[in-house]
Amino acid sequence: MTTGATTVLVEQETGRVHVENEEQTLLDGHLGVRLADGTVVRPGDDDASLTTAVTLEAADGAADLTLTVTNEGDEPRRIQAFDLLDGTATFGPDDRVFEHGYQSWSPTATLGLDERFPPETERARPQMVDLAAPDDVRTSHGLTALTGERGTVTLGFLDHEAYLSRFEMDTDAEGTTQVRACCPADGVTLEPGESRASAPLRIDATRSLPDALAALAETIADRMDARVPERAPTGWCSWYHYFTEVTADDVRTNLDALDAWDADFDVVQLDDGYEVAFGDWRTLDEGFDDMRELREDVAAAGYTPGLWLAPFYVQADSDLAAAHPEWLLTRDGEPVDAGPRHGPMYALDTTHPGVERWLRETFETVVDEWGFDYLKLDFLYAAALPGDRTEDVTRATAYRHGLEVIREAVGETFVLGCGAPQFASVGLVDAMRVGPDTAPYWHRAGESASQPAHENAVRNVLNRQFTHRRLWLNDPDCQLVRSTTDLTSAERESFAALVALTGGTNVLSDALAEIDDAGRTLFERTLPPVTNGHVDGVGEREFPNRVVCERPADGAVAVAAFNWTDEPRTLRVDPRAHVDGTETLAWVTLASPTTDGEGDAETTPVVHDGVVERTVAPHGTVLVHCASRPAASRPVVLGARHLANAATQVRSVEWRDASLRVTLDAPAPMDLVVWTPDEWRRADTDAATTGETTIVTATPGENRFAFTTSD
Repeated sequence: MTTGATTVLVEQETGRVHVENEEQTLLDGHLGVRLADGTVVRPGDDDASLTTAVTLEAADGAADLTLTVTNEGDEPRRIQAFDLLDGTATFGPDDRVFEHGYQSWSPTATLGLDERFPPETERARPQMVDLAAPDDVRTSHGLTALTGERGTVTLGFLDHEAYLSRFEMDTDAEGTTQVRACCPADGVTLEPGESRASAPLRIDATRSLPDALAALAETIADRMDARVPERAPTGWCSWYHYFTEVTADDVRTNLDALDAWDADFDVVQLDDGYEVAFGDWRTLDEGFDDMRELREDVAAAGYTPGLWLAPFYVQADSDLAAAHPEWLLTRDGEPVDAGPRHGPMYALDTTHPGVERWLRETFETVVDEWGFDYLKLDFLYAAALPGDRTEDVTRATAYRHGLEVIREAVGETFVLGCGAPQFASVGLVDAMRVGPDTAPYWHRAGESASQPAHENAVRNVLNRQFTHRRLWLNDPDCQLVRSTTDLTSAERESFAALVALTGGTNVLSDALAEIDDAGRTLFERTLPPVTNGHVDGVGEREFPNRVVCERPADGAVAVAAFNWTDEPRTLRVDPRAHVDGTETLAWVTLASPTTDGEGDAETTPVVHDGVVERTVAPHGTVLVHCASRPAASRPVVLGARHLANAATQVRSVEWRDASLRVTLDAPAPMDLVVWTPDEWRRADTDAATTGETTIVTATPGENRFAFTTSD
């Protein structure tokens, strides 16, 4: 079958799979079904009790491959995995691979085939990796891509309700890359007369990697009924200042500070620290007396009350574990190690009827009795750990069943997933943490790419942008803008720019009393969230270094160029690459200084028809608002105090009768930057001007800003 530039050949008699791109071989191997006893059944094999069927369908420049197995015998058979491709790729050490992490915190990026992320420690493995995957090869979960001189081939499974699918790859010293596309069936039983199909595997050798990732995400979203709320929430979270030492009074103190600040916050979320133990969520720790009363205080202040839980993750010394050891996920009769937190930690068997009842009761308490309207669910991977379950189902089915029980209990309550197997969560969460925890420091030497660190959060936010507003709302984790951390001003600015231009959830996690004026101003400039932004360079490097956010109303854009290196670097932004027109304008709205001082964007001059160059600090950014310069000289809405150029909020811009007419869809007034040629000035002579720019304040709804010439 040939579709677009993708050619996929399947020999039904032997199970051979061959993939080409314009007559260049990219992949070659076989498909088959692995049984629990190690036997592999391929099309044409003599095992009469098991038959296989292959379906190959065209998919707009790609091909979708599905393998079905039927038990024609009289005895049950246990299925370990469907291998949709097991063979070699014509990509070697000089080529690159897009590696997608297992869960929220697992690293995602493009690496050379001769590179690897640092290994996880044994202590961290239950949390950070899929323990069912082999640990001696590279694994990419749900999707992957190989790219190099021969082109790009993107591979991705289209449905994740039944399987935690993965790709296993290994490049040897001779440059040969082994590839296996695996749908793990986890040893489930195939009864006589029963059939089971793999998830469809999409093979795309036509599109560029960014386009292929977007197309995959859109197809997954359609098949799995993705939930994508219209607006990304903003808010305050207790975690990164108070951690587990938080009290109800701390929340109330920050409520008062939020009221005095009067910024655009939606949610106030209490994180870990209110419960006596993981598992004992309804037993309150010291410092918390009445969760309903705290919830009412948050709501009365005008915010959505939010609460954090880890529903599948259980402390070994909790009352829950002591009272119901039969609810725990086990292996050979012993509780499965779920990765350390507060001493040993276990996982719940979500297929146990008692666990189902407990989940419903717990979330009915949290939502119906306590009244919380926003939930952050953490450490969700625990429900998908390998182990012996009550029901004979795959790990993906068990994981989704636990989330489905919760979703049924909470109804339309907003749910943010974290520490979660990514694609298996589609349709059950409204937002998803897409990276590791941030931290009050850039990185720590010797730690893996999944551990809390500002750098690690940045990596995944950049490389998982393709999921935003397709599978859910992306959660980049919290901004930390207080100056008392080990983050430099450049690092705080670059993360603010990244959050603002990508358009995900936008949550602050500082004690408000510790935020100085510069920190407050920086955070304010990221509000409210825009709809979306585009990350350039995915597939080319580990840390893509450019994000672009377009303003549909008039074609203006915000362009953030980043210096992710550890040394100062000169960054260049050419507006002509981003806006239409033969002549362009650019306003530098943020430029991370090479010393740890604060930049002064408002005094930066407009650049006419030229390239913006700035030398910025390590891990910093230069952020430029660009627009086309009209043929006839007149004022132009060039930029905004909003870092993403108010891309979603400015709904229309029209020049008529010597006036700029701007429609603003925002909860509060916003300052816009108008390029004002020499012969023009505001009709209101009191308007603020800086060089060739005029600051105008647009209010929600329709605005008219009149100008006059000196003639």
